Amino acid sequence: MQLSINREALLKAVNLIAKAADRRHNMVILGNIKLVLTPERLVLTASDLEVELKATLKLPEGACIQEGSTTLPAIKLVEICRSIPKDSVINFRSLDHARCLISSGNSKFTLGSLPADDFPLLGSPNEITSINIRLTTLTDLIHKTQFAMAIQDVRYYLTGMLFDIINEQLTTVATDGHRLALARGVITTDNPTQMQAILPRKPVLELQRLLEGMEREIKDEIKKRKLTAEVNSELKFSFGREFLRAEIPFGEFNEMTELGDDLIITLTARLIDGKFPDYKRVIPSSSDKRALLNKDTLSEVLRRVAILSNEKSRGVVFSFAPDGSVEVRANNAEQDEAVEVLQSKYQGEAIELSFNAAYLQDVLSVISGDVQLQMSQSNASVLVNQFGDELHQFVIMPMRL
Repeated sequence: MQLSINREALLKAVNLIAKAADRRHNMVILGNIKLVLTPERLVLTASDLEVELKATLKLPEGACIQEGSTTLPAIKLVEICRSIPKDSVINFRSLDHARCLISSGNSKFTLGSLPADDFPLLGSPNEITSINIRLTTLTDLIHKTQFAMAIQDVRYYLTGMLFDIINEQLTTVATDGHRLALARGVITTDNPTQMQAILPRKPVLELQRLLEGMEREIKDEIKKRKLTAEVNSELKFSFGREFLRAEIPFGEFNEMTELGDDLIITLTARLIDGKFPDYKRVIPSSSDKRALLNKDTLSEVLRRVAILSNEKSRGVVFSFAPDGSVEVRANNAEQDEAVEVLQSKYQGEAIELSFNAAYLQDVLSVISGDVQLQMSQSNASVLVNQFGDELHQFVIMPMRL
C-alpha cells in the first residue's frame, strides 16, 4: 500500500472514527484502525464489536500510488497526524506485512501493523427498514432523551435507547426505571411500517457526538459563506434485525446548499436483543393538579436548596399550595435544612411530593421555556414538559423521604 494524502483531510476522517477503537485491547487488532486503499477511495474503519465507525474518503487523482490494506494503532496514528504541520502532505508506504512507514517533510515514523484480513467487522443489517430524517430532528430526539438511559442495570434493555417507528413518526425513549424521557419527530420512508429497535448506550453517545459535530460544521459554513438557502442535511438510517446503520455526510458543501459525499461516516451498531417496557403505560394520563413555573427560577432554587440535601438520595421536597406558592426544602442527616419559596400558576388542591434533584435538573437542562408539572398523588409519577410542547415528555417518579 502506498498513499499520498492531504493532512487536513486525513486528520478529519481519523478524528471522527478513532473513538470507536477498543482501547482496552480485548483483541489487540481492535486497538488499530483498518485502512483499505483503492484508486478512488480510502476507507478507514474502527470498531470495538459493539459500534463500528467507517470513514469513506474520496481521493484526488494520483493520491493512490499502490492499492492495498493494513491496520495501524489508532492512538499513535491520531497523534502522528496531529503533530504534523498544517497543510502538509502525509505519505504512507507498507514496508512489509508487519510495518508501515509514515512520512511528511523531514519527519518519518515506522509503525507496527497487523493484517487487514484479520480485522473483525460487525456485519450488515438484513431485513432492512430504511428511513430518512433531518439532522436537526434526530439531534433533538437524542439530546432530549439520552440522559435518562440507565448506566448499569441487570435489565440490560434499559441501558439503551428505544427507536420506535410508526409510519412517518420516530419516537425515541430512554428510562432507568426512576425517570423516563420521550421525544417525537417526523421521518420519511418509502415503505411506511411499524418497528422497534434498542440502540445501546455507547453507539447512542457516538451518534450524538457525530450529529453535533455535523451541526457545528454546517453552522460554521453558513456563517462563513453567508448562505441564505437552507442546507439539505437529511440522513439515512437502516434498521435490521441485529444492526443499525447510519450514513452521515461530512463532505464539503456542494452547490452551496448540499453536503458533498467526499467524506461519509458510516456508523454500524449491534442492537440490544430484548423487549423494551411499554412506555405508553408509564406516561400519566389523568392529572388533576398542574403547576406552571419559570424554568430558570426553578433551576436556580433547586440548585441552592439541593446543597443541603442528603448526599445519597438527593431528595428535595416540593409543597404546592392552592394560592400558587411552592415551598422547596431539603435536609440531611446533620440536621441542616434549606427552604425557599417561589411562585407558580397552580391548579388543584394542595400536594406535597419529593423529587431527586438531579433527575429534575436533567429535565430542566433540555427544555427552554416555562416548565409544566402535572400531578395526581404524592406517590404517583409526575409528567413534566415545556409548556405548549407535546412532542417532548418527561416522567419522574417521586421519592419517599
